[in-house]
Amino acid sequence: MIFEAPRWLFALAALPVALALCAWLSRRDGERLERLVSRPLWARVVRRSPERWHWMRLVLLGVGAAGVIVALARPQWGIVREKVEREGVDVVLALDTSGSMATPDVAPSRFFLARQALLQLVSRLEGDRFALIAFEGEAYPLVPLTLDADALGLFLETVEPGIVPAPGTSLGVGLAKGLDAFVDKERRNKILVLVSDGEDLEGDVDEAVRRAKEAGVVVHTVAVGTEAGQPVPEMDADGRVTGYKRDDQGNPVVSRVNLQTLDAIARGTGGGMFRLTPADTSLSALAARIEGMEQKALAREFSYRRKERFQVPLAIGLGGIVAGLLLPPPPLRRRSSVRAALPKAAAAALTGVLTLAATASAREQASPPALAPEPAPAASPVATRRGSVLDEVLLRPRRATAEGRDQYTRGNHPQALSAFERAAGSRPQDPAVRYNVADGLYKNGKFDESAALFRALGEDASSPVAPASRHNLGNSLYQKQDYRGAIQAYRDALRLAPGAEDTRRNLEMALRALQEQEEQKKKQQQQDQQKQDQKDQKDQKDQKDQPQKDGEGQPRPSPSPGDKKQQPQPGSPKNADRPQTPEEKADQRFRQEAGMPRERAMQLLDALQQNEKAEQKKALELKRAKKKQGKDW
Repeated sequence: MIFEAPRWLFALAALPVALALCAWLSRRDGERLERLVSRPLWARVVRRSPERWHWMRLVLLGVGAAGVIVALARPQWGIVREKVEREGVDVVLALDTSGSMATPDVAPSRFFLARQALLQLVSRLEGDRFALIAFEGEAYPLVPLTLDADALGLFLETVEPGIVPAPGTSLGVGLAKGLDAFVDKERRNKILVLVSDGEDLEGDVDEAVRRAKEAGVVVHTVAVGTEAGQPVPEMDADGRVTGYKRDDQGNPVVSRVNLQTLDAIARGTGGGMFRLTPADTSLSALAARIEGMEQKALAREFSYRRKERFQVPLAIGLGGIVAGLLLPPPPLRRRSSVRAALPKAAAAALTGVLTLAATASAREQASPPALAPEPAPAASPVATRRGSVLDEVLLRPRRATAEGRDQYTRGNHPQALSAFERAAGSRPQDPAVRYNVADGLYKNGKFDESAALFRALGEDASSPVAPASRHNLGNSLYQKQDYRGAIQAYRDALRLAPGAEDTRRNLEMALRALQEQEEQKKKQQQQDQQKQDQKDQKDQKDQKDQPQKDGEGQPRPSPSPGDKKQQPQPGSPKNADRPQTPEEKADQRFRQEAGMPRERAMQLLDALQQNEKAEQKKALELKRAKKKQGKDW
């Protein structure tokens, strides 16, 4: 248990002081009164309630005040599962990772500012879905559309310039790959944020802008860099500057921000262009425009929070205060006629209440939870005590069943099972209540107990819960991998409810599972038999290697030439009288067709795969080297 506002608990320290002060004042008043009137005469002279009522009232008021203080502290325990609908827009971040982004014309570099700006943008737009695209001469999706902002931030922190194998800068390729990242083509609230210095070495921007406009994607561009620019550095593997990129004439390449290209892309799709500077990397204007768009439902998920329990101490506190203020009770003066008629009135009232409770009990049916097309519900022994009349008068079974249904709907199956068992304790013979217990036990993974209870409920074919009980008996046996029993249970359920589609689907699942189980057993037996045969062959070989003796310590004579017919011929199997297993036949067929054992063939295949990977890697390096011969920034 925790408290949401624990500071209120400090007020409990003042309660003993207040109670002690009240007790001291009451005792002082008594002493003053005793000086005027002797204590034995108080009952006749002074109109004052007995002293025991005074102390009881003081205790009740103290309990009431303590309960109110604890309620103000907001105690919480237990977990509440709530469905939460998240709303937002889809935002694809296209980040330029070309070599020109490492230019330090804006300290410390263009790429560093761009990455920091995107991290701040993602943290501000909480609830939106984000995707991340890295592009240079080619574009690669790093993160698909997701609500997990932490995963996107992790990728942003690890990405570096030159991460894409193909160097260069192609804004059109980055835009095209960003458009492909939107999974829902019908949504109209789609944003693409292009972060770059605006240099385009390929010249295919117009086609990508046309596609974005047709798809209804608004492209906002973020420009990073200065008009003066600086030379593009070359980095080694450790991130140190080893020189500067040079063109074909040997002159250093100076990279400058191209605001015209970025502004044309933004205007062509109805977006805006924003500028990044070292003094402001928040992109607050861009975030405000995205927040002003129409929000759409992105995902429905469940959240968990602690349940407020302030009602319990508040009820205790108010009850204590009211009881304390009502003490002492007024004198009860009853006439003899009233005293005589009271038992009759009480009996009539009790009879009416019992009749109402019986009617409610007859009408109440704990409807079984909806059956799933796959194995669902479960069961445990129900309390065997008989339900009392007091339970029916207080509607305990109905309240417990309603609580169990509520917890079951929320997915809190342990508490649902506890509530169903309380209801079954009051009505141990009610099949609907016992079915709820069985279903709760199934959801808690107690399949043995659920199978026992579902079997008992399904024996009476006339029971309203018999079809569902036989169906869920099959589900319980299916979870225990007793597929034969599950098949029989599903067939018994279909006899009572021939039109149950869920039962038919579950029966097909059980038949397929039984077939797979038998095939696995058969395969395991074949493997065991093969291992045993190999062991026998090894034992026979060991026996042949030992010197064989004939008689008492005398070696056996070598076979005569005439006995060669009885010896196994070269190339014949060692155990000619034993039939070959399917695996041995397959190995022999493979040896005849390929001309080599299967193990040797697999080794050659692995070597070919390794060579192919090496060739692919070499081709990628050659491709990048060819690309570097032109503009690779």
